[in-house]
Amino acid sequence: MNLDKKNIQKLEALIADANKITLCTHQSPDADTIGSALALSNVLLQMGKQVKVVCPNTPPDFLDWMVGIDSILVHDKEGKEVYNAVVEADLLFAMDFNAPHRTANVEKAMLDSSAKKVLIDHHLFPEENYFDLMFSFPKKSSTCELLFEILDNSNFKKYLNVDIATNIFVGIMTDTGSFAYSCNEPSTFEIVAKLIRLGVNVKETHDIIFNNNTIERLRVLGLGINDKLKVFPDKKAAYISFSKEELSQFGDSEGLTEGIVNYGLSIKGICFAALLTEKGDKIKISFRSKKEFNVNAFARENFEGGGHFNAAGGKSFLSLKDTEKKLENLISNFKI
Repeated sequence: MNLDKKNIQKLEALIADANKITLCTHQSPDADTIGSALALSNVLLQMGKQVKVVCPNTPPDFLDWMVGIDSILVHDKEGKEVYNAVVEADLLFAMDFNAPHRTANVEKAMLDSSAKKVLIDHHLFPEENYFDLMFSFPKKSSTCELLFEILDNSNFKKYLNVDIATNIFVGIMTDTGSFAYSCNEPSTFEIVAKLIRLGVNVKETHDIIFNNNTIERLRVLGLGINDKLKVFPDKKAAYISFSKEELSQFGDSEGLTEGIVNYGLSIKGICFAALLTEKGDKIKISFRSKKEFNVNAFARENFEGGGHFNAAGGKSFLSLKDTEKKLENLISNFKI
C-alpha cells in the first residue's frame, strides 16, 4: 500500500503549526516504539520544535545506547512531568500503538489532551475516532519502516542522518526478529539499504542488540528452557511461564525475558508459543505463531490483547496457576 501524498501534506501542515510536540510510546516499550519515537523527535528538534518523548514505563536495558534515550520521560518515575507533556502539547503522536489504552498509565493524559493527534502504527484495528490523522499500515514490518517511508517521501527527508537511520534500523531489525519474519516485501530491504547508505553499521548494531546479554538474562533463559517449558506436540503448542518469585532472583529488570517466547516457537513441529510472566497483580502474556494461526484474534478473544497475525500480546488477572490452566484448556481445543 502506498502512502497518500495528501496525508503527508496534512502531516507537514500539522507539524508546521505546532510548537510543543509530544511523542508517546506504548506500555512495555520495545525497540520499534522507542526507535520510531526517537527518530521522529530528532527530526522535530532539528526543525526547532519543543519536543518530548514519553514512556509509560522504563525501556529495556539493551536500548540504553540509543541516541536520545536519555531525554525520555518515564511515567513510573516522572508521572507529573509526563502528564504535563501530554496535555500541554499542541500536537501528539502515537508511535507504534493503535489506541490510548495501550499506554496504560499515560492513557488519562492522552484522553485529557486537546492536542491534534497523529497515529503512526502497524497494528490492526486502530481506534479511528481518537486520531485526527492516521498512518495505519498493518502490512508493514514495523512502525520504524513506516516512519522512514513517511520521512523519505516528505519535506522531512533533508533532516535524515545516521542517528535517525540507526534508531529506525533497530526498530525494523527487532520487529522482524533479525529479518526472520514479517519481512517478505522487497520494500523492507530497500529501506534498509537506504539506512545503510545513511551510515548504519549493521554488524555493530546487531551485536549491541542481540549479542549483549547479561548473565541474569541467560540464567532466566536457562530456567525457562530447562524447568519451565511445557510442550504439547500433538497440539503443536508450547509455553513458558515465570512467577514473580522466580524472576525476582534475577533482578526482574526491563527486558529480562525479551525474546524468550521465540524459543518455544523454534521447536520442530511447534506452531504456537506463549510466554507468561507474573508482573504485579497481573500476568503479562506474549504470543507467537507460524503459518495460519492468528494469535492476534486469539489474544483479543481470550486475554484482552491483540497485535499482529503472528505476534501478539495479552494479559490475565487470574493467578499464574489459573492462567496456565486457562491456556492449557484453550490449547486442548487447537486444530493447527
